[in-house]
Amino acid sequence: SFAAPRPRCCSTPRLLWRACAFLARVGTMAPRSLAVLAAAASLIACAHAEDWPACQQQNTVVRSGGQALFANLQGYGATIGCFLDDCMSSDKFVAIEIESCAKVCFSVPECTHWVWGTEEGEQKCWFRTGDAGREAGEGWISGGQGCHPPGTQALTMGNLECWAEGFGYGECCDAKYGPNGNAQCWDGVFNYDRCCFPKEEL
Repeated sequence: SFAAPRPRCCSTPRLLWRACAFLARVGTMAPRSLAVLAAAASLIACAHAEDWPACQQQNTVVRSGGQALFANLQGYGATIGCFLDDCMSSDKFVAIEIESCAKVCFSVPECTHWVWGTEEGEQKCWFRTGDAGREAGEGWISGGQGCHPPGTQALTMGNLECWAEGFGYGECCDAKYGPNGNAQCWDGVFNYDRCCFPKEEL
């Protein structure tokens, strides 16, 4: 038996590039041992997820620095604490648990970093497209997109029970349809309040 060395996780984009380059080299030569393939598989896995909670950066905040990520957070379950009280276009929301920050960042492709800390007396998640605004911040915790609990999967926007072919969050709940969504999606069973919010709030 053997134990493949476990690579040290660092920034996800950089490590993912290294993993792809490594596998490209492996693919052009005959494997010398199972350990080579095991190490490659381990490197790819690490590129997608970092050790939780060790990946959390304590007492570190990433301020906007021109890189605030404004996204539709309402679809993921955000309801309060959003920018200008508009959770359909916000870079933050109130969250009880730090895991909410990590899960949402993992679900939004443009998100590279999340932050969790106290703003105006409330625990909030912030989301960023870069870390140019990184600085020391007592009590704040931040992490990259790859810093999330084991087994985390991308969140589905809205209530998954409502969606079928031709009917999805984008077709029914997009902000362009107004505060009640697309009227063509609703009937006596399905409506905006039931379908455009997840069954559980963040």
